[in-house]
Amino acid sequence: SSILTAQSRYPTVAAMTTDNVLRQSAYAMMDMNDAISLVIAESPVLEPVSLPLRAITDGMILAEDVFAPSSIPPFRASIKDGYAVVQSDGPGEYPIIGEVTAGSYGAPLTVTPGTVAYITTGAPV
Repeated sequence: SSILTAQSRYPTVAAMTTDNVLRQSAYAMMDMNDAISLVIAESPVLEPVSLPLRAITDGMILAEDVFAPSSIPPFRASIKDGYAVVQSDGPGEYPIIGEVTAGSYGAPLTVTPGTVAYITTGAPV
């Protein structure tokens, strides 16, 4: 068969297992590109199906991208804890004028030159 012909071009490989036992593979080593081509050639192309969300099970993948109707959260958010600074200030010590935390919806805090604000992950920027 074509599989045996492709595999016979490469030597078999001995490998150590996690229990330190030397084992000989029953399968010959293949070139990576040949292996990928073989997998693609032997894999059936499945037709997409439409299912209710609760009917989706492990092992299923989306056939197309899904887009949210709006951004969540609906504002630019900090991706990590740190300090909001004015870039042009450069290195130095600056007074902390306040903190912005995730879930805070108080009056907006404006960082001006020469000041910084503590900001937590998920907080509005």
